[in-house]
Amino acid sequence: MFRPLTNFHFLITRLLLNVNIGVRLLMLMGLAAFVALLLAWAGIQGLGASKESLRSVYEDRMLPVQELAKIASLMLDNRVLLLATLSEVSLSAGAGQDATLILDREVASMAADDIEKNIATIDSLWHHYTSSELTPAERTLANRFAESRGTYIKAALLPAVVALRANHYDVTKMQAARALVLYDLARPDAQALNQFQFDTAREAYAEGIRRFELTRLLALGALGVAILIMSWLGLILTTSIVNPLQQVITIFRKISNGQYDSVILVEGRDEVSKVMLALGEMQTRLGVNEKAIHRLAFYDPLTNLPNRRLLRDRLQRALAVSTRNRLYGAVLMIDLDNFKSINDSRGHEVGDRLLVETALRIQSCVRQSDTVARLGGDEFVVMLADLSPDEAQAALQAEGAGEKILAAINQPCMLANQLHHSSASMGLCLFLGENTSLDDLLKRADISMYQAKGSGRNALRLYDPQIQESLETHIALESELRNAMPNHQFQVYYQIQMDNLRGVLGAEVLLRWQHPQHGLVMPEQFIPTAEETGLILPIGEWVLRTACEQLKAWATDPVTEKFVLSVNVSARQFRQPDFVDMVCSVLEQTGINPQRLKLELTESLVLHNIVDTVDKMKTLNRRGIHFSMDDFGTGYSSLAHLTRLPIQQLKIDRSFVRNIPANHRDAVIVQTIIGMANNLGVTVIAEGVETEEQRAFLEQSGCLTYQGYLWGKPMPLREFEELALQVSTA
Repeated sequence: MFRPLTNFHFLITRLLLNVNIGVRLLMLMGLAAFVALLLAWAGIQGLGASKESLRSVYEDRMLPVQELAKIASLMLDNRVLLLATLSEVSLSAGAGQDATLILDREVASMAADDIEKNIATIDSLWHHYTSSELTPAERTLANRFAESRGTYIKAALLPAVVALRANHYDVTKMQAARALVLYDLARPDAQALNQFQFDTAREAYAEGIRRFELTRLLALGALGVAILIMSWLGLILTTSIVNPLQQVITIFRKISNGQYDSVILVEGRDEVSKVMLALGEMQTRLGVNEKAIHRLAFYDPLTNLPNRRLLRDRLQRALAVSTRNRLYGAVLMIDLDNFKSINDSRGHEVGDRLLVETALRIQSCVRQSDTVARLGGDEFVVMLADLSPDEAQAALQAEGAGEKILAAINQPCMLANQLHHSSASMGLCLFLGENTSLDDLLKRADISMYQAKGSGRNALRLYDPQIQESLETHIALESELRNAMPNHQFQVYYQIQMDNLRGVLGAEVLLRWQHPQHGLVMPEQFIPTAEETGLILPIGEWVLRTACEQLKAWATDPVTEKFVLSVNVSARQFRQPDFVDMVCSVLEQTGINPQRLKLELTESLVLHNIVDTVDKMKTLNRRGIHFSMDDFGTGYSSLAHLTRLPIQQLKIDRSFVRNIPANHRDAVIVQTIIGMANNLGVTVIAEGVETEEQRAFLEQSGCLTYQGYLWGKPMPLREFEELALQVSTA
C-alpha cells in the first residue's frame, strides 16, 4: 500500500536534487504564497459574510429599533407634558360664583408647543421608517401601529392642544385621561413591531455566525493540507541541503585544527557543490600560506617585530620560567619623543622609516633570547629574561640594557636625505614569578615611561610603587570629587577680616569638602584636581552663589548689612568666555549690593592674557564689584602690568607676614608692598596675622586691615556669625 507513496517520494527527491537550491526555495515560497492567498481569500469571504450580517443587524434592524424607541419615548413625553401642565393650576372665583381651577397660561402654552413639536417629530420619524423597504409581516404590524397611533393623536393629543391654548382645565384633564387610554391601546402594537425587529436581527446575527464558522472550517482545512504538503517538501529540501553541508562543516573543522589535506568529493552541480569546490581551493591556499597567516597574526607588518599578542604570550611564558628558576626578568616600555611632530611635518612615510630604523637599533642592543615588540604607533617594548636572582643586580642589568638602547636611539640617522636626531623615554619594571598579571606588569612599565617623559624626556625611570599609589589616589580622588557636588558634601567656611579699630569688615569665603570617610578635606588637596578636570567651574559658581545668598540674608541685619565677602576665583574659572555673564547672572538672581562682593585673583591669573583680564575686570567694576590681588608678592608681576589692572586691594601673602618683624627682609618687602598700594591708591590687607606683634607692625607700616588666626580661623557660618556679633558688641 505504501510502495506507490515511496516511489513518488523518491521521484520528487531526485527531481529536486537536479534543481538549483534557489529554484527549490522559489518553489517552496510559491507554494507558501499560494497557501497564503488561499487563506486570505477564505478569510475575505468569511469577513464579507460576517460584515454583511452585521450590516443587516445594524442598518436594517437596529436603526428602525432606535426610531421606534424614539417614537414611543415621544408619545410618553406627551403624556408627561399633559400631567405636568395639569399640576400647574390655580383657583379662580368670580362674583357670586364658586371657585374653579384654571391652568397656568404660560405653562399651558409651552406644553401645547412641545406636544405639537413631538407630534411633528413622530410624523417625521414614522415617515422615514415606513419609507424604507418593509417585509409583508412588518408592513402589517406597522399599519396596525399607524392606525392606533393616528387615533391617539386625533382623538386625544390634538384636542388636548386646543384645550391647553384655551386654558380649559376640565377639557384638558378629560383629554389627558383619554390620551392615557389610547396610549395604552397603542403601546402593544409598538411593542409587537419592536419585538419583530429584534427577532429578525437575531436571525441575521445567527446567519452571520453560521457563515463565519463555515469559512473558518474551510480555512483551517486548507491550512492543514498546506502545512502537510509544505512540511513534506521542506523535509525533502532540507535533506538535499543539510547532508552536503554536514560534509562542509566537517572539512571546516579539520581546517580549523590545522589539517589542510582533507579529501573533498564533489557530486552534482548545485550551489552546495560549488561551495565544496571553493572550499577545496581555500584549503589549498591556507595550507600554502599558513606561515604568512601566522606572521600576520603575531608580528607587526611594518617592523617585523612581535606584536602585542605574541609579546603577551612570551611574557606569560617568561613569568612561568622565572617562577621555576627564580631569575628576575624586566619589561622596558619605550616611547619616541616628539614622534607626532615628525609625522605631521615630514609625512607618515618618513615616520615609518624612523620606526623601522628604531626597531633595528633596539634589536642590536639586546640578546637573541630577549624579545623586542612593537605595540603600535611609536611604542616599543623590550622583554629581558634570565637576569640576576638578586633584585638590585637585576635592576642594574636592566638599566644597563636600557641606557644602551637610549644611546643607540640618540644616534643621528638619515631620513629622506635629511639628518634626524631622535630620543626616547623609557620605563623599566622588574618581574619575578607569576605573582603579577601581564596587564599590571605593562601598566607599571607604562607609568614609569610617563614619569620619564615628565622628567624632561630622553630618560629612563625604574618603576616606583609610590608613584602608582599616588596615581591611583589621584584617580580615586577625581571619582569622589565628581560625586561631592550632587551629594552636597561641599561646605563654605568664613575667616573674619578686621580693621585696625577692631571692627568687622567681613570675611573671606573658603571652600571645604566634608568627605564621608576622610572627614574635612582642605582645598589644597582637591582644588588642583578640580582645576585639571574642569569641575572647578560648577564648584566655583556654587561658592559664588552661596556667598551672594549669604550677603542677601545679612542685608536685613544692622550688624551684618555692611559686611563684605571675598570670594576666590580660579584661573580656569576666570578664563571662561562666559565668566562675566555668569557673575552678572548670579548678582541679578540674588539681588545683592555688588559693592558687598569682592573677587580675589592671583598674580599668575591676571597676567595671563592681560588684555582679556583687564576687559573682564573693568566690566565687573562697572557693575560695582571690587577686585583683590591674592598672594601678592609671590609672583613676578611687573609694576607696568600692575598699574593697568583695575584692582581695589592688594593682599599681602602669609609667607611674608609670618616672620615679621623679626625677619628684616620680609619686613622690608611688606613695607614696600604697603607703600606701593598707597601710591597706587588701593587698599591693602594682610593675611596670616597670628600675633599682636605682627598686627602692630603692619599698622605702623600703614596696613589697616587684617585676616588671620589672631581673630579666628576659618569657621562654619554659625560660628562666624557668633564671633562677628561678639566682636561688634564688645
